[in-house]
Amino acid sequence: MLADTLARLAAALERRAAAAPGPNRAARAERVRRHVVEYVAPRAASVEAPLVVVLLGSTGSGKSSLFNALAGGGISPSGVLRPTTRRPVALAHPDDASASLLPGIVARGALDLRTDAGARRGVVLVDAPDFDSVELANRALAVDLLEAADLVVFVSTATRYADQVPWAILERARQRGVPLLAVLNRLPPDPEETAAVLADYRHLLERGDLVAAGAFGALEVLPVLEGALDPDRDALDAAAVAPLREALDRLMADQVGRREIARRSLAAALAGLPPAIEEIAREVDDEQAAVAELRSVADRAYRERRAALGEEVGRGTFMRAEVLRQWQDFVGAGQVARILAQGVGRIAATLRSLVQPGPPAPAVEVREAAFADLVALTVQHADAAAQRTAVTWAEDRYGAVALAEQVSLWGASPGLSERLTAELEGWAAEIGREIRELGERRRGWARVGSIGVNAVGTSAVLAVFVHTGGLTGAEVGITAATALVNQKLLEALFGEANVAAFVGRARGRLTEVLDATFSAERSRFDVALGTAADPSLAADLRAAAEEAAGAAVPA
Repeated sequence: MLADTLARLAAALERRAAAAPGPNRAARAERVRRHVVEYVAPRAASVEAPLVVVLLGSTGSGKSSLFNALAGGGISPSGVLRPTTRRPVALAHPDDASASLLPGIVARGALDLRTDAGARRGVVLVDAPDFDSVELANRALAVDLLEAADLVVFVSTATRYADQVPWAILERARQRGVPLLAVLNRLPPDPEETAAVLADYRHLLERGDLVAAGAFGALEVLPVLEGALDPDRDALDAAAVAPLREALDRLMADQVGRREIARRSLAAALAGLPPAIEEIAREVDDEQAAVAELRSVADRAYRERRAALGEEVGRGTFMRAEVLRQWQDFVGAGQVARILAQGVGRIAATLRSLVQPGPPAPAVEVREAAFADLVALTVQHADAAAQRTAVTWAEDRYGAVALAEQVSLWGASPGLSERLTAELEGWAAEIGREIRELGERRRGWARVGSIGVNAVGTSAVLAVFVHTGGLTGAEVGITAATALVNQKLLEALFGEANVAAFVGRARGRLTEVLDATFSAERSRFDVALGTAADPSLAADLRAAAEEAAGAAVPA
């Protein structure tokens, strides 16, 4: 259904307006959204609704005087102050003053709606603010009324008809496809001068491809001479505006003609949606290309730093020598080495002696120190990845907007140390669980496992962090010595094959923890891009616009 299609289009435009980088692009999307919500959808819902006739003109063009003449009284004040019309004034028959009349403008409280039982039925006449008003809000409201009009009466003067601003509005009216009537006010009294001005204006209308936009065939230009005023009603002289009054009276009397004007305006509005949306969608495409490059920058920075972290963790050189030395002293590498050949029972006794009353075993302290070293190294690399990404993003306008809203992107995320420490504690707990399960399957180990699990668990953690493979030169020393102690101890307790598989699994889970940590750090940059990074937005906009344009206009 057309209503559903327009609702999808309005929703996509709302997404765009919320995510657009910069006020101009957001305003463009919002203007089209309002056009869809405030005119196209209501008119599509009912071509029988009152015809909205909007008087548009520049400041001092005599718009309000024309409005009063058509209304039959001084409803919209005219005068020397500019802008005269500070708030749009609408005149409607009481039967036509429903909530569906210009719903968006009414909802914003921006319309002064007057009702009169003597007003034309089926036609709502609106005196819009000046489209060249010094007040920006008035200019924006005039454009909104252009988008919401079924018929526009365009008012200009003999001295202003060639100005640039009126022609910008007429060009938008042409794009919008709204039916037009033209009034050229304050023409000189000399017939030859009037004829020359009218001929020039018609020539400009032809050159602007506006002749076919006429509400009743070719675009008519209704001339009004200078001084054709009715001061008692603050209006143009009734005789001067008689052709326009007669045209509106015909619409009031002709329901079929009124419906045809409404259907024509709606059809033009629907047909105009794809080109209007295409302009917005191309901007989205450009932004998506920029966003893809920004993502690529972040991907490279975090990938390279994650690889560097993995290399340092794999080499085991990130741990402080004093931590390794403390553990080596605790285990008593020399004593363990001497009794390794005597079997698990002697090692179990050694471990049992380590947890007898006396100085507290440093297993927990050593593990915490090892975790602190790993956390510090991880934060260092995450910081470097964030800084490298942010420096590049700062040179891009989309990236700069994201950074301005999320200053924490210049470094690792707050709380990273605490979160990673908790993850590592969970990882160590999983190692402890596996130690118990593995020990229970080996004869004679159950008692030792219950006594020395913290010590063996820390030894297993260190076995993941430190090993002899790949170490060279000065790196061989306390690191290699500690690795050897751990390896011999674990192999004596569990067997060589079991240890290799066990350490491999633990190392794999650590890799997953670090990968997830870097992924979460990297994802902050995607979040900062917000819905500007929505890859489906351009396609959604185009699809809904094309579907709306292809829909049948309600009869």
